[in-house]
Amino acid sequence: MAPIRKDTVPQGPAEVTAQRLRERGERVTPARLAVVEVLAGTDEHLSAEQIGERAEQLRPGIHRATVYRALDALGEFGLVTHVHLGRAGTTYHLSGELAPRHLHLRCSECGKVLDAPGDTLDPTRRKLQRDLGFKLAPEQVALVGICADCAG
Repeated sequence: MAPIRKDTVPQGPAEVTAQRLRERGERVTPARLAVVEVLAGTDEHLSAEQIGERAEQLRPGIHRATVYRALDALGEFGLVTHVHLGRAGTTYHLSGELAPRHLHLRCSECGKVLDAPGDTLDPTRRKLQRDLGFKLAPEQVALVGICADCAG
């Protein structure tokens, strides 16, 4: 049996995060890894407070303020991003190579948040760039409308 090469072993989000942080000369902290583990372990759209609660459960002793700083740092490194959901607040999720690019759709009737493929608005994105020189970043906001359940 041939030995397993390290570069062919699949890596999870926490391992990829640790590797990316080391490559940048950044610290790999328990709070940063806990944030990534929380986000990797759910399909929910979590607020910073919810991430903090779950991170404390994973790694007792992590202070909530440390989790908020970890969210900010991971955002700067392109590993976590946030989306503004209007009245529902701001939620966070993995981004970059840690998660597929996607858009958020929020129902104005029931508040449900749905994910849509990240390339859905690519024609609009290209047109705005070409015609106006504007670089659209729809991943940062929720598109508002009415979901199929509420539309009846």
